[in-house]
Amino acid sequence: MLHIELKQIRVTFPQPEGGELLAVDRFDLQVQRGEFVTIVGPSGCGKSTLLSVVDGLVRSSSGQVHVEGMLVTGPGPDRALVFQEFALLPWRTVEGNIGLGLELQHKLSSRRIKELVLHYINMVGLQGFERHYPYQLSGGMRQRVGIARALAVNPEILLMDEPFAALDAQTREIMSVELLRIWEQDKKTVLFITHSIDESVYLADRVVVMSSRPGRVKEIIQVGLPRPRGLAIKDAPEFVRLRRHIWDLLEEEVRRQVDGKEDRA
Repeated sequence: MLHIELKQIRVTFPQPEGGELLAVDRFDLQVQRGEFVTIVGPSGCGKSTLLSVVDGLVRSSSGQVHVEGMLVTGPGPDRALVFQEFALLPWRTVEGNIGLGLELQHKLSSRRIKELVLHYINMVGLQGFERHYPYQLSGGMRQRVGIARALAVNPEILLMDEPFAALDAQTREIMSVELLRIWEQDKKTVLFITHSIDESVYLADRVVVMSSRPGRVKEIIQVGLPRPRGLAIKDAPEFVRLRRHIWDLLEEEVRRQVDGKEDRA
């Protein structure tokens, strides 16, 4: 069932010296309910901008985004954004950060909020850290809090903007495994931006490769690897082939970027 549809998305930004910078151009994508889609592309190709358009934080210059057939005109409770920088409130504990969105909704009793918060603490493996503050947590633990906070409001769509980029390599791999474990439980629809080719293939049902700026769909790659997946799948011949193919596509775009063949509006 079609869940998200991006139609001919075009985003421009005004420039200090005049004129406009064309960030995203003629971007089309359809995402099915429960699908995990990763997006990769050269730096500055508009990946984060595109995610903000889907969330409703940025309005496209032209084109439309539909969620379940409804036009996106702003942020909504059906979508939750997970940032790279954790974005936790330092004066709130793990419990307090995870429960923040639920409190702001003013729909549930404090008792029910506490029950849900404990449920998601268990889901992301933070038992025993309920009353810790962000400064008392590792980077991976802080990112778990961010994911749990997004899940707690029960969105239909998770928008994840390079959520593991600030983590060390080992923690990043562990978090990828954990994210798939969590996703397998209720199959939220996920749009996940990453610079890591390995991460993009490991997580996804499909990988969207973007061109250098202005960001367009260069190729959409179906990942036919079986689920559930463990890290050992990265040694499989098909994984290696997909990684090589995506690398070749990105290398072509990076060379184009270095050669200065980017467009302006």
